[in-house]
Amino acid sequence: MPPSSKKKNASSKIKIRGKDNAPLAMAELRQGLYDVARKMERYADYRAKWVTLYLTVVDEDGNEVLIDKKGEWTLHPYRSAADEHGA
Repeated sequence: MPPSSKKKNASSKIKIRGKDNAPLAMAELRQGLYDVARKMERYADYRAKWVTLYLTVVDEDGNEVLIDKKGEWTLHPYRSAADEHGA
C-alpha cells in the first residue's frame, strides 16, 4: 500500500515501547531502531524529509536524566565518496 500523500500533515509517528510500557534498555532501543529501519526498506524509492526523535532517558530509579547538556544532537548520516558520486 503506497504512503499517504495528503497535504495537511504527511508525517508518520513511529513509537518504540517496552513491554507493558516499561523503560527500554539501550540494547532494546537500538534493536527497535534497527527494526524501524528494516520496515522502512520497502519505501526505498522515497526520501525522509526530516526525522526528529524525542528520547526521554531515565536512571535506575525512574528519574529523568539529560544525557547531553544542550539536550539536542543533529546527526548527518555518513555518505562515502562513492555514494556522493553515484559509483
